[in-house]
Amino acid sequence: MADPHDLIDVDRLVARTVELVQIPSVNPFDEPMGEGEGEDAAAAWLQGHLERLGHDIATEEISDGRPNVIGVGPGGDGDVVCLAGHLDTVGVVGYDNPFSGEVRNGRVYGRGTCDMKGALAAFVEVADVLAASGTSLDGRLMIAGIADEEHGMVGSALAGATGPIADHLIVGEPTSLAVCPAHKGQYAFPIHTQGRAVHSSIKHEGVNAIEHMMEIMRMLGDYEAELRSNEPHDLLGLASVNLGVIRGGDMVSIVPDACELHVDRRLVPGETSAEVRAELERRIAAISDDRGGFGWGIGDPMVDARPLDTERDAPVVVAAQQAMRGRGLSDRLEACTGSTDAPNLGGPAIIWGPGSLSQAHTIDEWLDIGELEAAAHLYLDAVLALAGGVR
Repeated sequence: MADPHDLIDVDRLVARTVELVQIPSVNPFDEPMGEGEGEDAAAAWLQGHLERLGHDIATEEISDGRPNVIGVGPGGDGDVVCLAGHLDTVGVVGYDNPFSGEVRNGRVYGRGTCDMKGALAAFVEVADVLAASGTSLDGRLMIAGIADEEHGMVGSALAGATGPIADHLIVGEPTSLAVCPAHKGQYAFPIHTQGRAVHSSIKHEGVNAIEHMMEIMRMLGDYEAELRSNEPHDLLGLASVNLGVIRGGDMVSIVPDACELHVDRRLVPGETSAEVRAELERRIAAISDDRGGFGWGIGDPMVDARPLDTERDAPVVVAAQQAMRGRGLSDRLEACTGSTDAPNLGGPAIIWGPGSLSQAHTIDEWLDIGELEAAAHLYLDAVLALAGGVR
């Protein structure tokens, strides 16, 4: 039987990446879906390949035209290894020809190349060469195409609602092929203050919502200083607070009756968004109690993503490091700088994929073909190690 590594075809891998990039799958971000939005067509592409390879398919929609697709290949009763990635991309405003899939100078260009349609193509390549080589797995390979990672992560929450979807999880977000067993969580939410509007010439009769928000902002500065005094996580460092958006007032001669602040709180392992919210509610209440007319509230989160902190000796971490060493690459563990939907899927997980996060979401997104090819070999090594491949 052939070595499956010998069957990896870089031209096919590039062609499939191009096909996927040329299928628009822009996340509508809670707006009505327009042309080129939603994951349906990309999901159909993935489902077609998995059906061709004899995978058992499960689909579930988070809303019309927005499905998860999960395929489980043939094998034995051993461990299930999941290669997981999201089908959606961010928007394309200001991006000229975003779905070209142009191949130039050793790169594939277009929206979603590195985040993360190249990894999805590599997943399919792994399944293809396993089948073509006649490799029998003691366990089974799962490939998961997930909806809505770029916004609410509803797809992964749905997929993992009843528990871990696999024994080992590899999420192919762009890490420049670094093995990342940890990332911070993200809790992004609005804070509102309410006041009473009057003409600024009689300011004393009004209640200034912006001034009250300034009190909250000072509190948040003190709060972050406290977070900086904590013991840092070995890979992730410290938790943080960012004040990203502020809106308030209508015109200069009116005391503003409303102000809104958007806060991004990055969570380290051991923290939960519920605990953060309760702590901030306590602190804001302490500010407002002694001030008449200080109305405030914390709104529903825009993002509520948990941190990831997989044990360093977990089999999926060890298998990925062994694969890196075997191909002459650094096996140093790093932190993934973004948040992902890996925690929603359950089970021990790593973030490990081709492409740089610095290219994701840009208006000149690209993926290096050499990294794409390397990813296919690395994923294959890890799957064989974790699912017990026998030729």
